[in-house]
Amino acid sequence: MIALFVLKLSAGITLMWLLMPRREVTDGFFRIQMRLLLGTTVLTALLLSATTTWTPSSDPADRAFHVAGWLKMIQIGAACISYVGSIFWALGRRLPGNLCIYLLVLLCSAALFIHSLFVPGDAPWWLQLLSDAASALVLGAMLTAMLLGHWYLTTPTMSIRPLWWFDRTLLVSAGLRMLASGIALGRFGFSTPDTTQWLWLVMRLVGGILVPVVVSLLVWRILRYRNTQSATGVLFAGLILVFMGEMTAALLERDVQIPF
Repeated sequence: MIALFVLKLSAGITLMWLLMPRREVTDGFFRIQMRLLLGTTVLTALLLSATTTWTPSSDPADRAFHVAGWLKMIQIGAACISYVGSIFWALGRRLPGNLCIYLLVLLCSAALFIHSLFVPGDAPWWLQLLSDAASALVLGAMLTAMLLGHWYLTTPTMSIRPLWWFDRTLLVSAGLRMLASGIALGRFGFSTPDTTQWLWLVMRLVGGILVPVVVSLLVWRILRYRNTQSATGVLFAGLILVFMGEMTAALLERDVQIPF
């Protein structure tokens, strides 16, 4: 469960690096981000070491497919690239640094796709992939935006256009998360007498959809006054709630085998 959460977080972070306006952000930010990803990928690899073997959900009678092993190797490879990338960004070498970003996006996205394709569950693979991708985008946008807001404390003259970009991206990610949850609820419903699971579903919808939308609107109003510190505070508070929502979503998915 925790491994899946960190896996989504890593994929979301790298996707934000790929899509964001990198030219307007100083090199030091990506040096720190590479070290952050180094930590998340190593943590995922360690957590996957204790993960049991999964079988393809489409045909449980098939031979065991060692998904956890493949994911572990991908995470180790991503950790090595993150380490090398942190050196390139520390030296101000943007071309090889950007190449490391492309490789990391490929590896982390591939790991998330493999999980979506082979994880046991009642949902079809495309719905699992949509749900995982939506969660990854929400997590990645919220965390990277918050860390970028903190970066303005060291580089106050940097353009706030990247933070505006993250604000819009967070809103779009929340919309995609709403679509994935809506499809899952419409297709499978949610009829359970377990009060705990109902609470998990509420926390999932609040933390994964409502909070990112509210944070995006608040940050938009704050950035009109170019107040990056206040925007960062709002993003930090929203990040905690989003983490809570996604972790409870992982608990709910583990119990009901559906990616709400």
